[in-house]
Amino acid sequence: MLSGQAWDGIARSLKLSTRELQILRDIFDDCTEFAIATDLGVSPHTIHTHCRRLYRKLAVTDRAMLMLRIIQEFIALTVAPGSALPPICAKHTAVRCPLRDS
Repeated sequence: MLSGQAWDGIARSLKLSTRELQILRDIFDDCTEFAIATDLGVSPHTIHTHCRRLYRKLAVTDRAMLMLRIIQEFIALTVAPGSALPPICAKHTAVRCPLRDS
């Protein structure tokens, strides 16, 4: 859903570690904690702990809120002045974008 460049910007903006970013990307791919653990070669309990810490770090309580938080951050990055990410709204450059004021 998001480009590598977008994920890098989100990671920098939210101060995510490499492991947190890996887990977050897998969550966006709708992987279960067990599948993420298998992919990363760690226990499901370790992934569960990482997820709890991510929730706390990003002030969310579940996967749905986590995904919304990341989308909000992505949108904020695309409308930020001097952003390397292209705007997601075609009207942004014409100063008519409803996201500009967010």
